[in-house]
Amino acid sequence: MFDGATEKELDNMQKRLWDRSPAPQLTPEQLNAIDLLILGKTDREVSELVGVRRETVTKWHRNPFFTADLNVKREALWTDSKLRLRALASEAVNVLTNGLHSEDEKISISAAVHILKTVGLYDVEGKVSIRLPKTPEEVVWAQALEDNTNSIRGSRPDALTEFSTANWAEQVGAKVSAQVLAMEYEKAVKEQKKELKDSKNKAKSQEDLSQHITIEEIEVEKDPSQGQGDRPEPIKA
Repeated sequence: MFDGATEKELDNMQKRLWDRSPAPQLTPEQLNAIDLLILGKTDREVSELVGVRRETVTKWHRNPFFTADLNVKREALWTDSKLRLRALASEAVNVLTNGLHSEDEKISISAAVHILKTVGLYDVEGKVSIRLPKTPEEVVWAQALEDNTNSIRGSRPDALTEFSTANWAEQVGAKVSAQVLAMEYEKAVKEQKKELKDSKNKAKSQEDLSQHITIEEIEVEKDPSQGQGDRPEPIKA
């Protein structure tokens, strides 16, 4: 893949990858959305609870920084769940053993199927291990690969069976691949910075409005005559 690249070109590629902008922080709305998605909420439910449009939540799923953080927290949750399940493994094996020797044929078959699935001897074909990208760079690369793959499939659907990362890197070349990654990453940084700026402006507007209402309430308390214009004059004896 690097046969045509000189040492200077390789150095430049590495410099582009290392001298990229630092990852921007996520907005409070994005962090709240991630917590809700971890709990199994739908995009619609998340949008209503966070106070943004559903289209905004959909857009966040294409945000490398949002997606990477979401995947990290998802994997942490899955890891915790797996550890808890492993603690129950001994009890589960006993249940399967009893079920396998059950006089009820349905129970026996069901236990046998579960055992075969557990050891990987049942319905193996078509199973693919899932590895989610957990850094912004990995998400950027996966999205660029997906976009490029869809573009090629659209132009030559008959000539494409499987277009992997290795295929793309080999065809496009290491130099261009590094340029694409650097360009897409900086684009994502710019978009996330705008997201942060909009979030801060929204929070400031809400704070200013709250202060304005408080000042008006204080002024009313200081001027007790205000609002008494319609009160009737006292009758003189």
